Amino acid sequence: MNPRTILIADNEPQYVSWIRKRLEQEGYSIVWAKDKAETIAQLSKKPEVILLDLKQDDSQGFDLFRQLRSIPEGKSLPIIMLSNKNDESEEVLGLELGADDFLTKSTSPKLLSARIKNVLKRYNINTSEEVTKLKVKDLEIDRSTHTVKLGEKEIFLPRKEFELLWILSTNVGKVFSREMLLRRVWGENIYVTDRTVDVHICKVRQRLDEFGDQNIETIKGVGYRLKA
Repeated sequence: MNPRTILIADNEPQYVSWIRKRLEQEGYSIVWAKDKAETIAQLSKKPEVILLDLKQDDSQGFDLFRQLRSIPEGKSLPIIMLSNKNDESEEVLGLELGADDFLTKSTSPKLLSARIKNVLKRYNINTSEEVTKLKVKDLEIDRSTHTVKLGEKEIFLPRKEFELLWILSTNVGKVFSREMLLRRVWGENIYVTDRTVDVHICKVRQRLDEFGDQNIETIKGVGYRLKA
């Protein structure tokens, strides 16, 4: 299998050198871009995920994110935002814009690698084993048979509701913005509103009864997550 390619868009050579060494030890191929023009140019290398530094003092990272999402080569690429600052408002903005994850640059290489793997699994990119079954507390989901069981009770979920539950369940504890869920479940070229996600999440909660009320959390101003 060819190594998976990660594009690091960051203008701090010391950080890039540090993280590059560790990711290459994990088997990834790394390409580096120091600015917006290089990032766009490096898309020709067909990266499977982008690590996008937001920079310390300006909005360049957010501007670049918007540009990437506006062009065909970047529209559906997984993007993980990185920041020097531990700023909740910055994280909320990043997730609202549709970033696939948000981490501080002090995050350990081990955790960063785990987050990259999670993103690749969600996009089904170069994963040698595709997970089809999972269990979260009393909830069991089998994607191969499109079945959901809560304890001994089997629960039917229509396709969109099933996909929403699957995404949340394969990423327990991770917050997904409405835009992220829209892109995953409805796709890029289908026009639906954020309210569509809210309605479907509400239906999933209702079908899962007490489990849904207790475990599917609304994160105000951001989106939804399944409690760990």
